[in-house]
Amino acid sequence: MEVRIMSWNMAGAKLFEQLDQKPEFVDHYIAAYQKVWLNHVLPWLDSESGSEEASGGERPDIILLQECIGLKDHSDSPSGRWQGGELILQQIFVGYECFFFPAVTSSHNAHPGKWNRTIEGGRAENTPPAEVERQQGYGICIRKGVSQRKLWVPWADAVDIPEGADRAEPGCNACFETVNLTTTLYQGSRDTEPRLVIMGRVKLESEGESRYLNYLNVHLNTVSGEREGDPDRDREASASRLKQVELILDHVVAAYQQANQYRMPEAQQEDIWIMGGDFNAEPGSAEIEKILASGFVDTLTDKHIEGEESGNLLNNKTGSKWSLIDRARPPLVVDYIFCGMVPTPPTAGGVNLSGSRRPFTPHFEDETFATDHALLFTAIHW
Repeated sequence: MEVRIMSWNMAGAKLFEQLDQKPEFVDHYIAAYQKVWLNHVLPWLDSESGSEEASGGERPDIILLQECIGLKDHSDSPSGRWQGGELILQQIFVGYECFFFPAVTSSHNAHPGKWNRTIEGGRAENTPPAEVERQQGYGICIRKGVSQRKLWVPWADAVDIPEGADRAEPGCNACFETVNLTTTLYQGSRDTEPRLVIMGRVKLESEGESRYLNYLNVHLNTVSGEREGDPDRDREASASRLKQVELILDHVVAAYQQANQYRMPEAQQEDIWIMGGDFNAEPGSAEIEKILASGFVDTLTDKHIEGEESGNLLNNKTGSKWSLIDRARPPLVVDYIFCGMVPTPPTAGGVNLSGSRRPFTPHFEDETFATDHALLFTAIHW
């Protein structure tokens, strides 16, 4: 049995601040990422199996995305010019069912410290009108054919639950639960940016065996000025992320494992958990050590960056995030895909992580849209 997971921070946070905010910018954004996906990422994925064409054999089953963008028109007669997050993702990742979860928006987190920069970055006459909400958040893309499952079913007693009761219809948001990791007052900076963890569930079936896989899309907090030589800021940032990690482990993973009602009985084997995304924490930090001590393993064994261009300064350096301004600055490892079989450590359960790939930096023809994070991919076998 195998599952293929991809995680990618798409750097949408910078997009609103750098571009003219007319409707066409979304089309350009979609075209840029669609070209990267089709012409660079898919051939890279298929290259592992020696295929010269994108056969789909190595395509991810689940894609976890951070810093996606969307626009929602709240006017009485929406023009259709402003595209929502799900529609944007569906046009980029063709062949996937896509879901978008906004975290910070111009309507619900309207501090000018965030959104004034989108006006100042372009011409004011081209910014979206007041009734158009700008959204930044998380995306999850499920390859068509993968069996999505609801987290909960409407039967309180497991013995009464009919087979397949948790099977989901297309577009089923009951397959997900969104948990807030931050409850502070939003003050327009990344220090107080709302953070979420999105939980989803699929059922994997192969040769008469079945297993549930629960996955978490994560983007932990970061603090302005950390990693700049100020130990106090570094400790403050690490402490904030450690609280978020503890919330995830105690109130999402453990809570779901302990839930005995309103969920399907266990399959033949215990659930597998995947936790992927931008953790904003380096190896050896208290946050990452906490995750590893809780029975998860880091699925990416080789963290040397693989780039398409031979002259890329990032090639073969260890990391997953870098500076778009100063490419000579050493990259950091902050993105991960963890695997766990709670409460059994994955190594004891025979999980094979040989499908791990190096962090990948695809080429963007238009650097305006380039992300400052590598794409992560792993195939997990058991």
